[in-house]
Amino acid sequence: MKSLATVLNVIVLCGIVGIGAFQWREAQAQERLQTVSAEERLCLQQNIYFEARNQSRLGQVAVAWVTLNRLESSHYPDTICGVVWQDRQFSWTHDGKPDRPGSNAIEQRAWEDAGLIAEVVLLDWARAEVSPVEAAVMFHADYVQPYWRSAYDRVTQVDDHIFYQ
Repeated sequence: MKSLATVLNVIVLCGIVGIGAFQWREAQAQERLQTVSAEERLCLQQNIYFEARNQSRLGQVAVAWVTLNRLESSHYPDTICGVVWQDRQFSWTHDGKPDRPGSNAIEQRAWEDAGLIAEVVLLDWARAEVSPVEAAVMFHADYVQPYWRSAYDRVTQVDDHIFYQ
């Protein structure tokens, strides 16, 4: 009887420790997430929308992760907006078109979706989840061949974007 009680006590203790560790990790993630301003969230939403609104949800998530992977790299600016607006890094930032979402219902839905995807990916990033594109910091459409592609290791392709680290 004593050994059964001991086993049950150990199980309960492990459960309590596990819950505490989860709550501690979640509190850390929430703290990290609170450091991301509304402006930074908007920059991430814009990048998802303008770079990947014609891609699947996974394709949009992948583009968001590239943005955040760059944020973590010492080779890029240390803010999301800095990463997005770094000179000639993302095609939409220098294409001469307005940097606002389209006004029709389809474009408005794509804009809303980009905002939701930004929030989900930011939460995953804050929780230190694994990116579906690993440590990719570069990508391009599969119909172009940029000069820099041989300097990076190909990670994966999602929809018509090829990702590199």
